[in-house]
Amino acid sequence: MAHPAFDAYAFDFDGTLADTADVNHRAVRASLAAHGVTVSLAWVVAAPVFTAAQLRRRLGLTPAALPEETFVEAARAYWLTHTDLIRPIHATARIARAAAEHAPVAVVSANYSDIVRRGLTVVGLDDLPWTVVGRDDVPHAKPAPDAYLHAARLLDVAPDRCLAHEDTDDGVAAATAAGMNVVDIRRRPWQ
Repeated sequence: MAHPAFDAYAFDFDGTLADTADVNHRAVRASLAAHGVTVSLAWVVAAPVFTAAQLRRRLGLTPAALPEETFVEAARAYWLTHTDLIRPIHATARIARAAAEHAPVAVVSANYSDIVRRGLTVVGLDDLPWTVVGRDDVPHAKPAPDAYLHAARLLDVAPDRCLAHEDTDDGVAAATAAGMNVVDIRRRPWQ
C-alpha cells in the first residue's frame, strides 16, 4: 500500500522491483570471460561486485587487464540479451502501482539507465510514468546520495517528502543521506 503522507516515491530497481541477481552475476562472469578471466558462477555469487574497479581489486588485475569501458560494454551486451533471467518482485510492483496512482514515481538505480528502462519493460512496469535515474546520470553512484537528490530535483519534490524503497545497505545509506524516508524491503513486514 502506498503511504499517502508522501509527495513522491522512489524505488531501487535491482533487487527491489526486479530479481536481477542471476542475470547480473552471469553478466559479470561473461564480461570477465570476454577479458580472458575465467571464474565460476559460485565465485561471482560468493562476493558479488559489479564494477571493474572492484573486480580488479578482488582479482589483483591492472586497469589495462580489465578496463571499465569494455567491462561495462560486455556486461551490458550479456544483460540485454538474457533478460529472460529477470523476474518481477510482485510485492514491490504492487506498491509501485499504488504509489503511481497518487504521486510521481522514480526508479533510482546503481545500474545504468538504459538497463533499468529495459528491465522495467521485461517485468511489465514500463507503463508507469517513471522518472529514471541511473548511475550514468550522476557523478557518484550509491552509497553517495547523488542519484536520490537528482531524482528529487527531477520530481520537483523535497527529499524529505519522498519515500524510497531499497534492498541494500548502500541504497539505504544513499536515500538516508539524501534526506529521504526509507523502507528497507529486506525487513518484514513493510507493506
